[in-house]
Amino acid sequence: MLRRTAFAALMSVPAMAHSEWKGEAGAGLLTTSGNSETESFNGKFRLDWKSETWKNSFSATAINNGDEDGRSAERYTVGDKLDYHFTERDYMFGAVDWEKDLFGGFRERTAETVGYGRHLLTGPIHTLDAEIGAGWRQTEEQETGDKEREAIGRAGGKYLWKISDTSAFAQSLKVEYGNSNTFSEAVSELKMSVVGNLFASISFTARNNSNVPPETKKTDTFTAVNLSYAFGQK
Repeated sequence: MLRRTAFAALMSVPAMAHSEWKGEAGAGLLTTSGNSETESFNGKFRLDWKSETWKNSFSATAINNGDEDGRSAERYTVGDKLDYHFTERDYMFGAVDWEKDLFGGFRERTAETVGYGRHLLTGPIHTLDAEIGAGWRQTEEQETGDKEREAIGRAGGKYLWKISDTSAFAQSLKVEYGNSNTFSEAVSELKMSVVGNLFASISFTARNNSNVPPETKKTDTFTAVNLSYAFGQK
């Protein structure tokens, strides 16, 4: 894990040298009591640095659900991605993604990928990016603890629609495909400004694994409602 963290930090150095940056931090919490007692927490953090040729994006999420019978979901993710633009629309990227899921079919998964991306739409109302790449993935199975390392391909895209000055819709898709398993994740999110830098968001995430251990569902879905704060340069 230390090696992965050092690699992600090294990727961030070129972008951190510039002063243009922005980020957001948000959390959602739901608790009930009485006939049933439940609690649900989800949090997220994102920080971006950008210059004329470099862009670095760091993100982290946490999900924790449970009731009087115990925990039913607990997952953490950390990702770092560095883009180098060699034309106005074309760029190369390197990405490191790590996740830990205490209730899923796979307990821990790390992917290191590099590839090519292109800005298909550049706004100001609509933006669309498409990416393709390759790399390696390390996976630990939940029940057996068996570990596997394999070469993977990666494809993805992100669409952003600025509906108005106070609202926006984003849709992202990421697919990692290898010989043993194809993992895909789709995230839909609607953001609405509340006041100043404070905004509310509702998101829906669908994650699918083509090959999972017995008695494990292939698809997980999660709906989150968050209150977030944006900071940094506009």
